[in-house]
Amino acid sequence: MKGILFFSILVFSGSVLASDKFTCEYATADISASSKLNLIIKGSASVVFDGRSFTAYRPDGTYVITPPLTEKKDGMLFLDDKTKIFAASLDKSNFAVSDRIKKTTEQWAKCEDVTPIDNKPSVDIQTKNWKYRSLGKAEIFAIESAVKEQLKDPESARFKHSKYVSNGKGAYCGLVNSKNSYGGYAGNTPFMVMLINNGKPHAGFIGMGGDDVETMSTLSVCRENGYF
Repeated sequence: MKGILFFSILVFSGSVLASDKFTCEYATADISASSKLNLIIKGSASVVFDGRSFTAYRPDGTYVITPPLTEKKDGMLFLDDKTKIFAASLDKSNFAVSDRIKKTTEQWAKCEDVTPIDNKPSVDIQTKNWKYRSLGKAEIFAIESAVKEQLKDPESARFKHSKYVSNGKGAYCGLVNSKNSYGGYAGNTPFMVMLINNGKPHAGFIGMGGDDVETMSTLSVCRENGYF
């Protein structure tokens, strides 16, 4: 897996990191019994933010990947998908995820930018001529088939698709949530495929998140190609 991911970085990316990294104070709260938010601080944790979506790590090493935050209000970027609310302050000092089903809130607060200066993203990426379009049914089938071949439980896969970015590279990225070896859902995981459409769509698998290195590598390359 790592070999595939590192190869994809060389092919599709001009740099490895395209996001800011923060060290934050991590806290959680149970919102099921009271309207008052009683946050319990549980330690330090990292957040990686590209200005549109973020990957927030917990002290135990698990993480949550948010979809693009498309709404803006009261100094916050946010997205409400009816089951969860994802939010990030415009000054990048606070991030939060509230789960309506689990009745919990997670907060990454008092964040400090720890991105190395040499790794700050370049602003000269040529995106003006990129075009976005919706996927066709045959393309979705080809993409999901290629990704399912890599999963432990392909029938459990739940996909979140984005629009295809026509940038001359053929790469496509999305998110997949599937069951792991323990029978539980692993959470939204980024994936990348090569989409070829010469009348009959075909997708070749490139890489997928797994451990921290694989996830960050996949996210970085996808974001540089216009996704997430």
